[in-house]
Amino acid sequence: MENFKHLDSKTIELAGIAASIAGGCRPCLDFHFKKAIEIGCTPEQAKEAIELGKMIKQRPIKDIYEQAEKLIAQSIQ
Repeated sequence: MENFKHLDSKTIELAGIAASIAGGCRPCLDFHFKKAIEIGCTPEQAKEAIELGKMIKQRPIKDIYEQAEKLIAQSIQ
């Protein structure tokens, strides 16, 4: 953690949880979740980080679905 001067260890691990969800990396999620709890993050904080990761992951999925629908609509015209 010495690489980070402006982020505390809890923030880093919560960000790790969110990034793990967004990136779809189960081993990463297991690691960051365990570490977050060990250093004093609450389960509620971890849950919010998980929700943040879900939101981040859903954005490109939503965009690709919308683009697919546009392509279908354009091909029908």
